[in-house]
Amino acid sequence: MHRKPNNVIYKTVVVLWLTLSIASVVLALITWVDFAVKLRISREAVVLKSELAGILQLLVDAETSQRGFTITGDDRFLAALTVGETTIPGHFDQIMVLAKEDPQMMNRAMELRAQAEVFLSHHRRVVGARREEAPGLAAEMVASGEGMRMMEGIRSRVAELGDMRQAVVFRDASGTRGKLVRASMTSVVAGIMGVGAGIYAFWLARVMLGHQDRERRLVEDRLRAERSSHEKTVFLANMSHEIRTPMNAILGFSELLAAEVRDAKQGKYVRAIQTSARSLLRLINDILDMSKIEAGVMDLRLEPTNPREICDFLLTLFAEPAAKKRVKLQCTVDDHLPRSLLLDRIRLRQVMVNLVGNAVKFTDSGSIDVRVTWERQPSASHITLVIKVIDTGVGIPKDKLDAIFKPFVQAGAHIEKEKTGTGLGLSIVRRLSEIMRGTVTAASEMGRGSAFSVRIPDVAVSARIEVQERLETDGPCDFNELRPASILVVDDNAANCEVVAGFLSGSHHRLTFGASGEEAVEKAQSLRLDIILLDIRMPGLGGRGALAAIRKLPAHAWTPVIAVTASALLGEETELKERFDGYVRKPFSKRDLFSELAHFLPQVASEEGAGPDGPSAVAVVKRPVPPELLVELRRLQDAEWPAIRDGLAINESQEFAAKLLRLARQWTCAPLETYAHALAEHAANYSVVELEDHVSRFPEMVGRLEESRAA
Repeated sequence: MHRKPNNVIYKTVVVLWLTLSIASVVLALITWVDFAVKLRISREAVVLKSELAGILQLLVDAETSQRGFTITGDDRFLAALTVGETTIPGHFDQIMVLAKEDPQMMNRAMELRAQAEVFLSHHRRVVGARREEAPGLAAEMVASGEGMRMMEGIRSRVAELGDMRQAVVFRDASGTRGKLVRASMTSVVAGIMGVGAGIYAFWLARVMLGHQDRERRLVEDRLRAERSSHEKTVFLANMSHEIRTPMNAILGFSELLAAEVRDAKQGKYVRAIQTSARSLLRLINDILDMSKIEAGVMDLRLEPTNPREICDFLLTLFAEPAAKKRVKLQCTVDDHLPRSLLLDRIRLRQVMVNLVGNAVKFTDSGSIDVRVTWERQPSASHITLVIKVIDTGVGIPKDKLDAIFKPFVQAGAHIEKEKTGTGLGLSIVRRLSEIMRGTVTAASEMGRGSAFSVRIPDVAVSARIEVQERLETDGPCDFNELRPASILVVDDNAANCEVVAGFLSGSHHRLTFGASGEEAVEKAQSLRLDIILLDIRMPGLGGRGALAAIRKLPAHAWTPVIAVTASALLGEETELKERFDGYVRKPFSKRDLFSELAHFLPQVASEEGAGPDGPSAVAVVKRPVPPELLVELRRLQDAEWPAIRDGLAINESQEFAAKLLRLARQWTCAPLETYAHALAEHAANYSVVELEDHVSRFPEMVGRLEESRAA
């Protein structure tokens, strides 16, 4: 009962003590800074006074020197005048430095300098008259009193300058003393408050000592409960795994039995077994997934993933049940979404299957719209993946929108439909989204439908091609089986470059070599490259620095860069695999290099294909032309190509070629890449005739791609 007031009082005292302590420190710092400034000004005043005295003495010596020479004509008397003319400018330079923060003092110093120069000039004229054998004229110049008047003006100016800086020192001295007094008083009060807070804290600790045993018992009970929950979750995960083995036999043999049974009644029994077994398997799968998530044993397996493939899978899986209910099911993917993203394909598919499965279950009419879009991020190599599932189903009560994401919780508004589920689907969606560092939100209106949105940020755009499109690398190493590529090999060791050249000797790949990180960046700026093999440890700019510079080049934001290193440190290997698109450790074999390149270069057919320029050395890629690519090419043909054709400007043609090259690499279209390379080469060489002919054949190239798609 008394614990809360005590805490409030103690906190108040501590806050006051901390405030006063901080205030005393701040005041002390301000005072010290102010004192340091005043000390500097005082030192400058001393230096200024010394410099002014030195100047005055030099001028006096110069006047004496002139008079001695005027009387005797002996050049030895001119030494002091010469010294003054030589050293006085240096003294004035020092005064200018001291007066740079005071415009008024700067003006006075400049005036004094002008007076000194006039004074020295006067004495030099007297010396000149004496040298011209006119002693009488020199004597008259001295007797005129002009030099004396100049000296009086100089003395007056010197005194004025010295008084200006001294006045500043005296003016601020009283203010500094006041600040020191305030800082001292604040420190004393803070000390008193600190002592009081310490005494009160000691008393409060004695009062709270009796509560420690009870709190310790509560913590021990909570830890035992958490340990018990963890053991239960692990046990459930193990048991669910074990149950799946006999379930596989039940489903397998029932499927075989269904093919053998001819009796209608027995067939009905078999189908009942199959239906019940599948329902039980779904329940086990959901419990297994939740138990894995709770036990913390579910790891993500990132691999190049094409969301379009998952959409095709969803349409295949749910097209029939949606059609039976006469519900329109459609899945659209943003045309510009990169084809290869580094994701856990299975878990992303599981998220989308659960969302679409729920939509199909609770939608009796209307439509289900699955939309896959993306948002750019500051890093060109990462995006935010956005998945939306919108249905026109029965809807969810607003007070249940948060609860439906909890395990074994259902909306409760549609009992008949919910009987067939476990209440784990949306919980699994949320937990999997969180594991992928994403979020899932829901919006709904009863009777009008629901909309679920999944956002997964920081998804890496993978330069690796999809698993199903890669060439198997277990057979012989024939680099000609990979799509022709322009490869930059960068290594400060010439022998390593020769090894790569030997491995790829006789292949249709184009090799360029560099010996430093700086050279790698330079060649990336000027060349069209498909892959870069980059050594990590090089003199000057290393591999990591070169990668950062290359990624800033628009043409190579997504170009695959493979790290080549001799390091055997596990931590460094993990870091390099995360930073670079690929990784090869020295010493590497021909098989190692072939296997790594196969992750980025798709397989090609054995026969040569005809590109937009006729027969080409580039082979035809074994994959259909994506419709999204054709849509973008048609847009370019209608919007940008006419201006390129009519103007034939070199810069615009190069930009057009760069766009086509990015599209070709994004969608892995070899004919388009060949056309883009040739177009860029003609523009770079200012080959106007070839450029005009090549630009005019762009519609023909698009038409051939459309024909190959139709075929």
